[in-house]
Amino acid sequence: MKFGKKWKIAIFSVLGAAFLLFATLVVHIAVMVHQRGPLAFATIQMARSDFQAPVDSARAQEIQKHILTLKGVKSTYCNLKDGILIYTFDNRINTAQQIYDEAIKTSGIPSVRYTVSKKDLARGCPVMNNSSFYGKLTAIISKVVN
Repeated sequence: MKFGKKWKIAIFSVLGAAFLLFATLVVHIAVMVHQRGPLAFATIQMARSDFQAPVDSARAQEIQKHILTLKGVKSTYCNLKDGILIYTFDNRINTAQQIYDEAIKTSGIPSVRYTVSKKDLARGCPVMNNSSFYGKLTAIISKVVN
């Protein structure tokens, strides 16, 4: 008889802990989505160019400085080891293609502008999987709270 009582206590403890963790998740999501306004940087985007030839640091800095002089460009980052240049820009002022054409393509270093595949574009945000449990739960709580 005591063995059955211990199992009941263990099962109810595990179920209780799971319920408390789930409730914490729901409350956290509700707090995060409650009266959520527009994103502060909703028009800031990132773009990437892949260099097909090695680039020395002096040349990379020169390209980065040139990119920063273009309208709408906010920041740049160059990973010389992998040959990648990333830049952020305001999409109301400039486009990734215009920045690539004006600064990177004219640099004389062979490069390719990275573009997202149609499959990845169809999925939407790479961080949030809307068909996952968490994505669906967030959508439901957002509708209830807002």
